[in-house]
Amino acid sequence: MITRRGRTAGGALVGTVAALALAAAPAHADDATPYALPPLVAAGAAHDQNLAAEVAYWTTDRIARVGFNDDSGNENGQGADAYAPTGGWDALSAPWSSGGLISRTAGKLLVHFHNTSNASDTLSTSCSANVVTSANQSVITAAGHCFRVDSNVGLTGTYEADNAVFIPGFNGASLARYVPGGTPGTALPGPDVAPYGVWGVTQAWVTYDWHVHSNWTLGSDVGMAVVAKPGESRPIGQVVGAQNIAFGVSGNPKQLYQFGYPTDNVRNWYWGKNNDGTNASYGVPASQRRGYDGRTMMYAHSGTSIDDAQLGNMGHDMASAMSPGSSGGPWLTGFDPATGTGTQIGVTSRFTNPTGDAPWYPWVAPSWQVGPWSVGQGFGVQSQAVYDLAQAATP
Repeated sequence: MITRRGRTAGGALVGTVAALALAAAPAHADDATPYALPPLVAAGAAHDQNLAAEVAYWTTDRIARVGFNDDSGNENGQGADAYAPTGGWDALSAPWSSGGLISRTAGKLLVHFHNTSNASDTLSTSCSANVVTSANQSVITAAGHCFRVDSNVGLTGTYEADNAVFIPGFNGASLARYVPGGTPGTALPGPDVAPYGVWGVTQAWVTYDWHVHSNWTLGSDVGMAVVAKPGESRPIGQVVGAQNIAFGVSGNPKQLYQFGYPTDNVRNWYWGKNNDGTNASYGVPASQRRGYDGRTMMYAHSGTSIDDAQLGNMGHDMASAMSPGSSGGPWLTGFDPATGTGTQIGVTSRFTNPTGDAPWYPWVAPSWQVGPWSVGQGFGVQSQAVYDLAQAATP
């Protein structure tokens, strides 16, 4: 459920993922070593200086463009604010307004990528992420595709993150809107937008299988990273807290809560409009249609989950109106709305349909790209291997 990408340096548009390559899956190896991206902020004498530069790159203009706009500079694909269904927000998606721990640990992940074969070919995107308990108190969870994507998801070449920041508790209500063609500003987000500051991603890892195939339906779409904040001696877990994390929690049905920052309405099943504004309701009643602008943390808790046909019982499929931008957001079991606490067992990966088998719809993109249900990629053995590396790392 990766959201829209920015322009490449050469001016060509890198648009919504076009097609899913139906390549055969590699031999599965549960004990395979995770893939470590080249350090985003390397250790050494210049670490603090480079960390500050990484964070300073994300001005309010860049956040507004990457976090909310499509490739043509249109706010969330429609040029308008978020709007609720006519009957009001519901269990398919609603703004989270109850505070608690989740309002501090979940946040917006902003990522700049480069083509590994052509460093001048770049793109940017936004995801969601969450702070989890760890030995170094510095680990965030996200989807694998938030850090690394390749030709198996419709791109030309492999793209890896080289600059990324995490904003826990992100609040975009007062963030000025991006003006296409305007003069880029240099202002950095204040505490109204980033109440706990902007944290730079220093190192990131993805599962072995995601590194090998980067294919949504083949699974293992999990990434993790460690973060640090310029001038802050405390780890993020001491500043905002952390959600519990568990591995190998398989099987459905489960009562799950999904959190994230949905942004993209072009691929929002419940928006009901094509790029040109024509109707594309996919049978969704007008009373259920809604739009997003990536400025507010949303959640879904529509009912019990089912197994995913491709991922088996490590895939947790649930009716959800969350759209791209929520990729990487946490899926929590045992969630207590009063305290905002639970145990994270997976991350938002892609879409599916009510039977969990992600078929092709002849009149739209495949339902892994646009669909009425969300897939939570569960944390298995390979995810734990990623976590073990991350929690042992020095941010």
